[in-house]
Amino acid sequence: MKASTGLSIVGVLLILGGILALANPLAASLAVTTLVGFFFLLAGVIQAWAAFEGSAPGGRFWNGIWALLGVVAGVWLLANPLEGTVSLALMLGFVFLVTGVMRIALGLSMAGGGATRWMLVLSGVAGIVIGVLVFSDIAQAATQFLGLLLGIELLSQGIALILLGGIGRRGGF
Repeated sequence: MKASTGLSIVGVLLILGGILALANPLAASLAVTTLVGFFFLLAGVIQAWAAFEGSAPGGRFWNGIWALLGVVAGVWLLANPLEGTVSLALMLGFVFLVTGVMRIALGLSMAGGGATRWMLVLSGVAGIVIGVLVFSDIAQAATQFLGLLLGIELLSQGIALILLGGIGRRGGF
């Protein structure tokens, strides 16, 4: 199979996954929370291994602390995925707010009034609006937000891979 065909097939699968995530954002949000919990747990176990294998005494201590935090966060998210979606939605809402403010500040500090400046400001305003929406109705955001973001991301990645596959076919790979 050619690489371009593989990219197109993966792109179609990602688009299907995006459609499913958008069709049922609650299930997608819980899936994201479960996946994040698994990765926290895995990271905690790896940090614990590093703590016991490390040679520097200070490194062992800090690796042990990070291991404990990772394992606790992972187990908590896996054991309480619905509550975990609330925590993750709150964190993402905060990230959207902070990055929105930073983009606006960066855009306004740029010399000239070019398109880049105004795109940064517009992007910042969008980030702030999304952050405010998350905090204005956290119960709704927790059950829908992560799944919607996942669906949008899967759709955009799927489209990008299909486009890359088409470019690849024209380029012979």
